[in-house]
Parts: sequence; C-alpha cells; structure tokens
Amino acid sequence: MNRDEFLENFCIQQLDCYLLDTIINDEDQSLNQSSLGLPLSQKIMQLSWFVFLFILVQQGLADENSPKIAVIGAGPSGISAASKLLDNGFENVIIIEAENRIGGRVHTTQFGNYVVDLGAQWVHGEVNNVVFNLAEPLGLLEHVSMEGKYRFLYDSSGIEMDPEISKSILAFYQRFYDVPLNLSAWVNNTLGEFFNHEFETYFAEHPEINQTMKSEILYLTDLIQTSYDSSDSWDDVSIAGYWPDQCCEGDILINWKERGYGTILEILMKKIPDPTKELPVLNKTLLNTEVKKIDYTDQNGKITITTSDGKELIVDHVIFTPSLGVLKANYETLFTPPLSNTKVNSIKGVQFGVAGKLFLSFDEPWWDTTGNTSGFLFLWSEQDKKELEADPEKRWMLSLIGFGPVQYKPQLLLGWVSGKGMREMEKLPKELVYNHTMGLLYKFLGKDYNITEATDLIRSKWYSNPHFKGVYSYRSPETEKTGASAQELSEPIVINNIPRVMFAGEATNPISYSTVHGAIETGWREAERLINLYKNNKAL
Repeated sequence: MNRDEFLENFCIQQLDCYLLDTIINDEDQSLNQSSLGLPLSQKIMQLSWFVFLFILVQQGLADENSPKIAVIGAGPSGISAASKLLDNGFENVIIIEAENRIGGRVHTTQFGNYVVDLGAQWVHGEVNNVVFNLAEPLGLLEHVSMEGKYRFLYDSSGIEMDPEISKSILAFYQRFYDVPLNLSAWVNNTLGEFFNHEFETYFAEHPEINQTMKSEILYLTDLIQTSYDSSDSWDDVSIAGYWPDQCCEGDILINWKERGYGTILEILMKKIPDPTKELPVLNKTLLNTEVKKIDYTDQNGKITITTSDGKELIVDHVIFTPSLGVLKANYETLFTPPLSNTKVNSIKGVQFGVAGKLFLSFDEPWWDTTGNTSGFLFLWSEQDKKELEADPEKRWMLSLIGFGPVQYKPQLLLGWVSGKGMREMEKLPKELVYNHTMGLLYKFLGKDYNITEATDLIRSKWYSNPHFKGVYSYRSPETEKTGASAQELSEPIVINNIPRVMFAGEATNPISYSTVHGAIETGWREAERLINLYKNNKAL
C-alpha cells in the first residue's frame, strides 16, 4: 500500500468511527455528551478535523491539472454548482458548510410521523422552472387545485366572517397572482400603495364591507403579502419588476407528496433516480465549518480561505453562495482586499428579510380533512392589536396569519408568521410559543371547533441563525434609489482577466430571486462560467 492509499484508508476509518457516534442536536434538546463520554462540541471539532483531512487527501489524489475550487455554502446554489462541476470532470472541488447539514434554506427534517419543510416547501410555477423540470418527470410532484377550496376568515372575537364576503375578498386578492398584470404605471410606487388603491376600488363596489372590516382585511392581506416577500410591510417593497417576471407561469403551490423539498438536493447530486450514479458531493463536503476570511490579494490568482478553527485552504477559485443576510453582516471582515464600492452598494441596497412558519402536531385532527378547506385566516380587531402591541412577549402573534392543513400529513397544521413578528418569536422559548399558539387557536376558533391540545410544535428560526440572518431577498424603494441590483451582486471578482471569486444564491438572480429554482440557476451559472473558462483556455 502506497502513502496515498494509506492516508485515504486511515481517513475513511476515522470517519466511520466518528460518524457512528455523531449526535444531531435539535432545538430545545439538552444533549451535551456523546456516547463515548466526550463533550459534543469536542466530538464535532474532531469529526470536522478528520473530514477536513479526508477531503484534503482526496484533493491531493485528484488530477493535479484540475483547478482547485471551493464552493462556500451547501444550499441549493452551492450543491447545484458543485454537482455541475463534478459532472463535468472537475475533481478538485470542496464544499464548505457552516451548518451540520446540507440544504441551506431548504431544510427538510423529521417531525413526529412526518418530514416537514422548515424552509422552502412548494415548487412555484411550471414554466422555466428548473426544479419543476427536474422533478416532474420523475413523478415526485403533485398539483393540488385550489378550486372549490375555502379559507375561513375568523375575527379575534371568534366569529367567522360571512362566507360569501370572505370568498369574494380572497378571490379578489388571488387574481393578482392568477392573471399577468401591466403595472407600468406603478413602477415608481410601493406594493402597499398599489394594493391600497386596488382595495379601495374593491371596497367601493362592496358596501356590505364596513370600515372595521376594511381595516382588518387590509392588515391581513399586508401580512399575507409580507410572508411572500419577507418584508416587514408591503410598503417596504418596490413594485418595479415585481410582476410578471418574478413568478413562473403555472401552479405555484406544487407539493412533494410524502417527501420534502430536500428531494431536489438528491436529484441535483444524481442520487435520484439512480443511486449508482450519485456524484461524490457529500464526500467533498466539510460541515460545521465557518469561513472567516477569503484572501484574494495574490496576483497569481491563489485564494486563501481561513476557517473559524484556524485552518487554511488555498484554491484557484471560490464560488460564494451564503445568503445576502450573511453578506450584509460580514462583508467588511470577510474579504481581503475589501469588496468594490459598487458591490457593497448592492449588498446594502438589495433587501433581505424574514418570514417563517411553525407546525403543530395533533393525535387526531379536529379540523376538516376532506380536502375542501385550505385553512383559517385571522382578522385582528384594533383593540386586540393595541393590547398585544403593549406586550413584548406576545406582540409576535400579531404577525401570525393563520393555520392550514398540510398535504399528505393529516395530523399537522401549518402556521405562517411574517416580518418583524418572526424576529420576536424566534427569541422566545419553545414552551412559551406553544402556549401562545394554542391560546390563539382557542381564541379564534374555539367557538366553532373542539380544539385539542397539540402534541408538539416545531418552528423555523432563520433570522437568529447567524448562518442565514433571514430567508430571502426583495427590492425596496431604497434598492431602486441607489441603483443596487442582483446583477451587480452576481459580478465576479476578476484578477488578470480570470474570475477568481464568484457569487451565487437567490439574491444574485435578477428575475427569480427569493426562490429555490432561482438559487439553483445561479449555481449552474457560476459552474458554467468555470467550465467555459477552462474549455476555452486549456493552458490555464
């Protein structure tokens, strides 16, 4: 056995040993010791070291003429970039991920009897949607028609709104997503200004809707819209370019049946449909490793990456895929030399917000499970809003839109929380959020339904996680004013006419920002940039 074979076998043996003893530490668990008696943090550090050593050995065994490429971030854009590179013969690829899992803002996880998506959940659209194009031919997706389904609107006194009025309101709002609109006259306005104008016209045609109802309806639709856009208010969102380009045509709520959105990662890595053809992406992924410095001062093109534990890796190219939230928080310390003024302008000017969700599980569903309803929406009275606004612990509940059933998961209810309420909710302990949430169900629905206690709750925590700092990007009036753009975010750092540091992720997609398919497109874009570079410059 030669030296390289010995090192590789040694690393594999150590990985096997430590992987058998790995413990996943989920929210609100208090596992501090591994089965071998070492603190979990120390086990993770040791595991990371052996993975790092293993990957370095792999890199050394790869074709020396193949450029060394580091993909930072193992979300959809990072996985798509690495997969395309590996599929095109680039062997010296390493993926560096700060979390203890791959997927980024695609986070499919076990919850009771089901898997749930704490991040991306639905495939949005069918036309020019790479996720749909990859998954639909494999029979992994399902279209669920909303025709004939009803959403109940309840006010905070527990009274259901007249069904005919609520149907009319929701149909009016939904038409903005069903029919392409010409919004050229509104390009200098916010989404809030547009919707307020449209609703005033609607209200004028429906005198049965009184002033109190108008206020409650506008508050609710603002919440619904901000859950789509991740902003605090629809007044924060610029309407320029909003429709129709951002959304793919076709069904925008396509589900993954019993699976979760994490399935797309297996498709990208070619584990699906044929596991024997899986690309070695996972073998080249270093988890639990934060990147602290990307030094591209070397005029010969070598880039030094420094991780949080002090390790250094020298590569030829970097594809940077973490969220815009991470860039906003760290761009000043992360890059040496500093990024250009135009790049910084777009990092600051393109906005990045938060929205989130929580799932409740029940032993038996107490709501309609026939498929005739898509859930419950909450209408807050002015008095209740004032009372909760004065209570810092409970204020987050004003951003809870309502609850709905989950396809293929009949024991679950899904609640959506938008904007600033999500930031406040993430600070609270799980038990308190559970108590608040059950209280809301009794308050709004307790008069009409025999509500039982939920058996468990799981929630997303994207904003408080320093590896994300939110969910996805949007355009604000400040974005338009400063000339910030996704195009500028996507521009690579070029040294001697060669792209050395490249940027991917949903925020760098000029059209399909805020989507998984948009993120995947950008990963492919940067991989193809390198593929074309080396195809056209064989001497590099």
